[in-house]
Amino acid sequence: MNDQRRPSRRIPQVRDSRGVAEACAERLPHAGIRLLIVDDHAVVREGLEAMLVVDPGITRITTAASGADAIRACTAETPDVVLLDLRMPGGDGLGVLDIIRARWPSVRVLLLSANASTTEVLRARHAGAAGHLTKTTDRASLLAAIRLVMGGGTCFTDTAAPVVDTHGLSARELEVLSHLGRGLSNDDLGRVLGVSAETIKSHLKSVFAKLGVTGRTEAVARAFELGLVTR
Repeated sequence: MNDQRRPSRRIPQVRDSRGVAEACAERLPHAGIRLLIVDDHAVVREGLEAMLVVDPGITRITTAASGADAIRACTAETPDVVLLDLRMPGGDGLGVLDIIRARWPSVRVLLLSANASTTEVLRARHAGAAGHLTKTTDRASLLAAIRLVMGGGTCFTDTAAPVVDTHGLSARELEVLSHLGRGLSNDDLGRVLGVSAETIKSHLKSVFAKLGVTGRTEAVARAFELGLVTR
């Protein structure tokens, strides 16, 4: 008896928001989506809600004005997809992303920003974000992106930042690297990132080894050269 298996379906990865709608033509699952919108600006939250609430595939929309509100909302009712502002006062979107991914790994997180650095987008990818879109993304592409990540795909727009080789650096190591140019001591870096000076020392040792350098100044210069951090 022949073993006839159904061909596996490739989940598309989209780097251009203009191509998101086409990628969704494979009929990825999108019915009954519970959506959480997180942004500290009321006009943005309300605008996104008004834009998306009319879509029949989205059954519930909850909004949050801060990272703390977002965590409370996820605790009350776990969403399927979170639209998360990358930069918010009192804690950035990447910190909220880390918490959501740790507590609710099945939740798909789409980051939104007016602009983002290469380092921020790389950190988001490493931390498990399903995508990043700019706030100028049109309604059709935004809806398509939500459906795409709901179906297991990823969506990172070319306009956000170029995708570069991270040379094996972890999200935390990229974060440490992004702060090196400020001339902070290990103690100061630890306070900024909420870890011990010994942990920072361990991260730096790993960063130096992966970049093939011997010190901070050389690491910063190498990071700029590779596009891992921006000036």
